[in-house]
Amino acid sequence: MTKELDKLLCEKYPEIFRDRQAPMNQTLMCWGFACGDGWFALIDTLCAELMRHSTPNHIPVALQVKEKFGGLRFYVNNATDVHETLINFAEAMSYRICETCGATQGAKCRTSGWHRTLCDSCANAEGRDLWGV
Repeated sequence: MTKELDKLLCEKYPEIFRDRQAPMNQTLMCWGFACGDGWFALIDTLCAELMRHSTPNHIPVALQVKEKFGGLRFYVNNATDVHETLINFAEAMSYRICETCGATQGAKCRTSGWHRTLCDSCANAEGRDLWGV
């Protein structure tokens, strides 16, 4: 994710991303958002919902946000069951959203063992073959 979008999420949700600049022995958020810009809206919406369902004592704190096996992974501390449900839903939705451009016609693809979720246009631009989920 670009530095600009990274900064925007951290400024908009300082409680969730309070450890963004913490050292790597405390959090993996020190590496930033390890995913494409296409998932920005998904992560933004997830964070808004996490905050909406939080109390001062139960605000989830992000440990790591990344792409793995073509899907979003959003790891947190201090999550309630409702938070976990929201995170699971967003992670499932990521398999239908292009990680590069955010198009909702994304499908899983792979090249040389790497899995991504991309739309037809982005997959073609990267020389990848879509194989669906």
